[in-house]
Amino acid sequence: MNHQEILKYYGIRAQKSLGQNFLVNDKILETIADSIDITGKNILEIGPGYGALTEKILARKPKTLTLVELDKTMISILKYRINEGTLVIPEETIFTIIEGDILKYTPWKNISQDLENSKKWWNLSWKSSIWASCTEDSTMSEETEIWTQSSHFRESSYSVIANIPYYITSPILFRFLHELENKPVEMVILMQKEVGDKILRKKWYNNSYLSLALEFSCEAIREICLVEKENFIPAPKIDSSVLYFKRKEWYNILKAKQFLKITSAGFISPRKKLLSNLANTLQINKELILTYFEQLGFLETIRAEEVEIEKWMKLIEKIGK
Repeated sequence: MNHQEILKYYGIRAQKSLGQNFLVNDKILETIADSIDITGKNILEIGPGYGALTEKILARKPKTLTLVELDKTMISILKYRINEGTLVIPEETIFTIIEGDILKYTPWKNISQDLENSKKWWNLSWKSSIWASCTEDSTMSEETEIWTQSSHFRESSYSVIANIPYYITSPILFRFLHELENKPVEMVILMQKEVGDKILRKKWYNNSYLSLALEFSCEAIREICLVEKENFIPAPKIDSSVLYFKRKEWYNILKAKQFLKITSAGFISPRKKLLSNLANTLQINKELILTYFEQLGFLETIRAEEVEIEKWMKLIEKIGK
């Protein structure tokens, strides 16, 4: 079945409250799936919907594929598709569906955390042909099976692929690239084109708190492709872009907290001068900040968006002393 037939067959309707728009262009879905090495890897897909991108990921035979989906209806449809054979799981792939909020989910931390963060697990292993499920008020008969399959790679590296609602783009990027202890090696995220342009500083965009935070945590950020609004059902009002993020191996938690705290203070009122933002938000004497500005060659009137990350690092080093 093609995408239109799947939508009609299962009576799928996008929910505005969940920001759902279904990407139905197979060529673009293939491009997204080809943007990282999937075969034999641990993959986390956020918001799989009815499985349009999931199909492409499974075709590349990942070692594990974990889906996190908030919509109960979509989870039911994914299960039906697997049972009906229109979503095929390779024999070598450990496949798990988790119902829950991705912003509350900690990838493969441990089984109790997963059960706390999600209302229901669906786990399928074609090797053992076992379906196992667990709700908040029921006993999991196959707990050992799920523990074995989930915990053996909880410390392993993984990659994230996501076609997510626009309104949670920034929270997801901050959570996975700054907040989580077990951060992904890489991420491929479909987002609003304007947000992608801001991250990449395309067109007239200068630095922003988001772009600097991502530059701090990533060694590479690039655009994979543009996605025009006509490629979605229903079509959103704006175009999208797909960005790739490669995480830095080095990440110092204390330095990261200091960086985020001071840069966020600098952008608290983006149209105001950096001097005023830092002094007022961090409760630092203006004359002291001006001394730092002079040492770094900053004009008194400089704004946060005009400061490159290298200069931010030097300024933060002085403020943090």
